[in-house]
Amino acid sequence: MANPIKDLIETAIDSMDGMFTAESIIGDTVKAPDGTMIIPIAKVAFGVGGGGSEFKETDAAGNNLFGGGVGAGASIKPEGFLVITKSGSIRFVATSESQSIVEKLIDYAPDMVDKITGIFKKDKEEE
Repeated sequence: MANPIKDLIETAIDSMDGMFTAESIIGDTVKAPDGTMIIPIAKVAFGVGGGGSEFKETDAAGNNLFGGGVGAGASIKPEGFLVITKSGSIRFVATSESQSIVEKLIDYAPDMVDKITGIFKKDKEEE
């Protein structure tokens, strides 16, 4: 005997298949001219729920009557960036609700300038 609730939930899950990939969580790497790599990181959440009921009454063909429904939801929220410098240091720059991504990058700019300046000084000293 077919299970209508199971069929509804499987249909909902199948329709979500392929919506989320590893790229949904770990974004494409952006490489700065100085060799610094910036990798966006996101939080992905999703859920599926359903319910239903079979009734004692039957239709004209003798099948039990059934009523049910399924719902699904998903969200993707930016969490921050992994910043990997040419020297290999790694820093996570978190985004927060109190600051926009642009504000976080502006806050990080002085460190980036210092590191870039240090790279150029080191390259000139090696020459």
